Amino acid sequence: MGQCTSSDGDPQPGSRVVLKAKIREFPNIDFYKGDYPINLHPSVSFHQKHWMNNTQNHQLTKFYSDLESDKQYMQWLYPNFFQSFLNMNSYRLTPQERNKFVQDPDIMKQYKQNVGMFLRFLGIIRNERQELEIIDEPQFDQCLFTYTHNLNRIQRFISSMSVLGMREEALEFLHLLQNKLSKKHKVYISKFAGFEPLQEEGGLDSTQMSDPNNKKSFAEYKGNYVQEDLHEEPWVSVAILSKEAVEIPQQENSINDKDII
Repeated sequence: MGQCTSSDGDPQPGSRVVLKAKIREFPNIDFYKGDYPINLHPSVSFHQKHWMNNTQNHQLTKFYSDLESDKQYMQWLYPNFFQSFLNMNSYRLTPQERNKFVQDPDIMKQYKQNVGMFLRFLGIIRNERQELEIIDEPQFDQCLFTYTHNLNRIQRFISSMSVLGMREEALEFLHLLQNKLSKKHKVYISKFAGFEPLQEEGGLDSTQMSDPNNKKSFAEYKGNYVQEDLHEEPWVSVAILSKEAVEIPQQENSINDKDII
């Protein structure tokens, strides 16, 4: 069974979960609205606005370098249900915040632009046919096979898209990875196979599965989408991979609102 892990700050299997008290009820939403007392590094903020205009080699070189070296932006731009161990100033989503996030069209528009920025960092664009295409093979290979911590960033990226209303796009990206990594199948199996389509999602496409005979279930692979201490929460189901609001028991308090000792 897969487990979402990351040297960029997502938890390792069996790690103790320690959450600090939040200073805002919905910190990720406030961050996206520009109303939060923490900002990205100025270079990353610049690239957020201008990455689509990087046509010169020196512009791309700086773009690649800045996003490679910065260790904070992944947790803020691509939130999910994992508390970062590297960026302790960031916060994992709560189900309440996730619902508000996916239902806010302005936030989702900005989020989709940020998704495009990370894809471009990996050397990928959406072409005129509206298909994902690798246009910078050396950059793609460097991200995955030289600076291998990007494999863990990609796990966060897929997990974030999957729980924030972009599951179809996440699977499309996963399919591209599967095709590209066919000669390095062990990398795909160890890092990404656990994000493949699930039985409960329906419409399984065997071409998008590393093992078509292995019909994955959400119960087996929920560790790719929510942190271990959340596994038994009543709202944790395949519904978090949809575009719809997740049903939350009224009496439930957000686990992010308190420290865990």
